[in-house]
Amino acid sequence: MKILMLVNWKVKYCDAKPDDRQPPDYKVEGEDYWFYRYFKKKPEVDVIDITSFPLLENFEKNKLHFYIWQAIKAIPKLNQYDLVVSHGMPSAVVICLWRKFFKTKAKHIVFDIGSFASASESGVPLQLMQFASKSLDGLIYHMKSQRTYYERFFPWISGISFFVHYGADCDYFKDTECVCTSTQYMVCAGRSHSDWETLVNAYKRLRTHTVELHLIGEICDQYIGIDGVIQKPYLSTGDYKKEIEGALLCVLPLDPLKYSFGQMRLLQQMAMGKCVVAARIPSLVDYATDGENILFYKPGDTNDCARTLYKALNSRALREYIEENAKNHVLNNLNEQNMAQKIEKVYEKVDNCEVKK
Repeated sequence: MKILMLVNWKVKYCDAKPDDRQPPDYKVEGEDYWFYRYFKKKPEVDVIDITSFPLLENFEKNKLHFYIWQAIKAIPKLNQYDLVVSHGMPSAVVICLWRKFFKTKAKHIVFDIGSFASASESGVPLQLMQFASKSLDGLIYHMKSQRTYYERFFPWISGISFFVHYGADCDYFKDTECVCTSTQYMVCAGRSHSDWETLVNAYKRLRTHTVELHLIGEICDQYIGIDGVIQKPYLSTGDYKKEIEGALLCVLPLDPLKYSFGQMRLLQQMAMGKCVVAARIPSLVDYATDGENILFYKPGDTNDCARTLYKALNSRALREYIEENAKNHVLNNLNEQNMAQKIEKVYEKVDNCEVKK
């Protein structure tokens, strides 16, 4: 099988494995890309990322919300492949529209990370996605509740859509001996769609600054000068791993959006043997069980967040119980190999015309 994969991030094309990047972010010449290394029948995979020109990249990302230059590079090659796989609709829209009018040898599968147009229920973005999606041959999603959205607004994809749990790279993100630091801290990594206000207010109610709160991803003026709160800008993957390794626990104060996000961060931290305190949002409930391998709190509820943090910080036995269960849950169930094997079955069904629109 020959596959052309379009990803909605930048990829480093190199001759040797880099130390500072995780597998989705690089493609080594002559080696299997990302999760394809776990496929039983090794496909030939080429990857096109979103790299174009600085001005165009900014316009595509912030204004259009889909990628034209990536599609321009891909369209002339569509008849050279069995499958085109788009990771996210921003990398799929132009290809979908092209295939509405022109027949191609390659069938088209999309990983629908953002519920098409961020789960829109009206307007031009929804109408565009409804029109474009009718050319798809297969769809993979990582959040079960997206199925309800599809049934309401995209009923024609019900026969070609498949739920597959996201899986962590347990070779890259793994439990290591805790790094000793002079000060204990909990870490919140990631600014996008994260409710830092609720978390910071909950932290202030704990009235303990012997355990710092590290906020990673952006420096915000409103959190400068708060006792115990340490802000850091976006970190490289290597520095991010070091920050997680040294943390007493991790916090994911995510917003309750109607599309899939946050699972990567959650599973990475669980795989590294950390107790995670997280907002109970639709995107995470398919991946962990409260009190067993995660500690959930009600999204946006400062009191509940503070109570949950207090419970985790004041019980080493509870943290260790969550840590061990979380690590084993990811290693045994939510790993990249399991994800890859399920994805391979979807590819085969689509390639063999075993799905019906």
